[in-house]
Amino acid sequence: MRATGFLVRFASTRPASRNGQTVKTIWQDAKVQIMIRNAPKKKSTDARRATQKLLRALIGSVLLATMLFALAEAASAQTASSSNSLASSNIFAGYSFFADNLYSGQHADLSGWRISAEKKYLPFFGVVGDIGGAYGSANSTCASSYPGQCIVHASISEYTFQAGIRGSYAASTVRPFGEALFGGARTGESGPGQSNANLGFAATLGAGIDCRLTRILGCRLVVDYVVTGNFNNARQNSVRVSTGLVVRF
Repeated sequence: MRATGFLVRFASTRPASRNGQTVKTIWQDAKVQIMIRNAPKKKSTDARRATQKLLRALIGSVLLATMLFALAEAASAQTASSSNSLASSNIFAGYSFFADNLYSGQHADLSGWRISAEKKYLPFFGVVGDIGGAYGSANSTCASSYPGQCIVHASISEYTFQAGIRGSYAASTVRPFGEALFGGARTGESGPGQSNANLGFAATLGAGIDCRLTRILGCRLVVDYVVTGNFNNARQNSVRVSTGLVVRF
């Protein structure tokens, strides 16, 4: 980059007699020099480097802050999950009442137990394993169309073992859910010198609600419609109500 400029000189002329001639005397003390320089239009190399370093530092700070925030959120979510929120995996154990319509056409009100475990894989869905047992006695006579041996006032035992999916939505203190379970069932009838046993499929549609009691403990109420059948096209349509405690992990 070349510098351009101009020089201004103030001169004063006064007469002076030297050999009869007028000479022009330039007063050097009145000389004024004004230089006008063109400023460079681009930043210097040092300024550019400093700006680039500042930008890199700012970008790095933003990325670091974003990563720390994301890690904090993940840790918070993990803490919430590990602190056993209603949306976490769980194990249930409790009492079960079975209003059972038997293959024979008799009706039996059974009482027993039920255990289920749920593993959450998605925010609103989990995989469920469920087993239960119920016991009682028949309180009616067999249907006339029943082809098997009728045991009047038989002692009844019924076991179910199923798996399926459960959809749920967790609020602050409650979690409503619905479930669909499929598997098998074994129903046994026994009386004086007689017994019947049926092994077949079982399908369950249910709905329930979990309520939070403590950080890891809750209670559950669930109502199921249970259909069981054997390979002779016999069917049992029953209603099951279960309640008990839930442990979240």
